[in-house]
Amino acid sequence: MNKQAEETFYAGEFSFSYSSLNKLLFSPSLFYKDYILRDREIKTDKYLVEGKLVHCLVFEPEHLNDKFNIVPEKTPTDSTRKILYRVYEKDSTVDIMSADDLILEALKEQNLHQKLNEDSARLKKIQTPEAQIYWKFIANPNVDVIDQETLQRCTEYAEIIKGNKDVISLFESTQTDFDLDPIQTYAEKPLECSLKDRPFGLKGIVDFYKVDDAEKLVTICDLKTTGKSIADFKETIDFYNYWLQAAIYAKLVFENLEESQQDYNFIFKFVVIDKYKQVYVFDVSPETLSAWTQGLEETLKVAEYHYTKRDYTLPYQFLIEKVIL
Repeated sequence: MNKQAEETFYAGEFSFSYSSLNKLLFSPSLFYKDYILRDREIKTDKYLVEGKLVHCLVFEPEHLNDKFNIVPEKTPTDSTRKILYRVYEKDSTVDIMSADDLILEALKEQNLHQKLNEDSARLKKIQTPEAQIYWKFIANPNVDVIDQETLQRCTEYAEIIKGNKDVISLFESTQTDFDLDPIQTYAEKPLECSLKDRPFGLKGIVDFYKVDDAEKLVTICDLKTTGKSIADFKETIDFYNYWLQAAIYAKLVFENLEESQQDYNFIFKFVVIDKYKQVYVFDVSPETLSAWTQGLEETLKVAEYHYTKRDYTLPYQFLIEKVIL
């Protein structure tokens, strides 16, 4: 354990997101590495970038050029991109085509292409024309790099989503510029809230929610792209703990409503597009959302145990009792 890093972490305020809370449940030691030691691996996986791109094209296409750099050629593979970002972390000023030592060091750290016999063969895997072009576009770590093919494919997905009649009905509103408009809509909205009697808060970016004052109704939507079929989405919710994300979003929206709106009814929906380009809107029943909310409370108790005890050695259940097989 790194006491200095711990003291720095605990000296500030911390808010759990879905991803950090989910990581804590799965592997407290990995949470410690990523959030306390601040030694987090940059995620450049293709499916993650494409998911963010579809979200942008659906909810805020006007910000496309703020969030993405579009390269004129195909982007390198996921593994090559990780090496490029690793080299960039070490020295952002080098020419990637001559940064042999840094590339070889990064390859060894990632255990990539180590079966090749010669360093020259390893370098050839990284120092490609595509990598040279990509290198010029990664100077801003807050912007993802995509190619024209990816943009075209994700644009098609976004158009299919926005063209679905159920989605149109869900996202449309009669909102006007008048202050007395009964419907307010919010897209890609960053929200944060404190948690009573807990030493940390919650935060997240909610894909879409709508507050209808006339109907006293709050509708929250989460857009998901999946590499499986919509028929498998129920299992996907459990596998990725999407129920936890839904409960966090509901909590965030509730805490950020005006006090007069907190007695409104809540509806949660997943908008899902699968690998076959099928779009379906999954309704979450009030009973299920209530159960997920209770599950969030239990999860926050687990998080509080790790946080207050400063024990990130094992998952909670292995710390509090002997697990017998």
